[in-house]
Amino acid sequence: MGIIPSGLKKEIHKKFTQIKNEVGKSILIYTEPLKEDCPNCLGDHTGASTNQFDSSFVAPVEIFGEIITPQSFSRIRCPVCHGVGYLESEVSTYVKAIVRWNPPSEMVGGVLEPTPAGVEGKNAVRIKTDRCYYNIIRDSVKAVIDGVDCVLYLPPSIRSVGSEDIMVVAYFVSSDVGHSTRE
Repeated sequence: MGIIPSGLKKEIHKKFTQIKNEVGKSILIYTEPLKEDCPNCLGDHTGASTNQFDSSFVAPVEIFGEIITPQSFSRIRCPVCHGVGYLESEVSTYVKAIVRWNPPSEMVGGVLEPTPAGVEGKNAVRIKTDRCYYNIIRDSVKAVIDGVDCVLYLPPSIRSVGSEDIMVVAYFVSSDVGHSTRE
């Protein structure tokens, strides 16, 4: 038998969800983009475009919800991938979270103290959200919180009550130096 009754664990989880839904904000979290080789041009061994038309590409294909049709070319870069060799699709997820800008340093053990070698001139933000978003936050390349571009500063941590995971806590710092975070 655990020290914390299961009814109390459920009540804490229910209250967290209720608070998150009432005062939480929608934030946009971006993860690594999906990549697909360009069907219109030939690539070299590194995956980059050789800017030569692939004559075996004869029928339209759908990539990331767009129909790509063959477009022959010569002596210019590929008109489909613009000479990159692949097509990209941005991957983003909206997450409802409790947001706190510039939390007191004692709340995070002083790790967000501004130092000349650290996060000086940047704003810190702490988010708390559901456990199911752990992997998305961990793999994020950036997040847009209150209109400010942010990057993950510390790996997210899971907060639990007894053996039940309740929430994910993560710390971001603004990547827009000088951008106001006041509402």
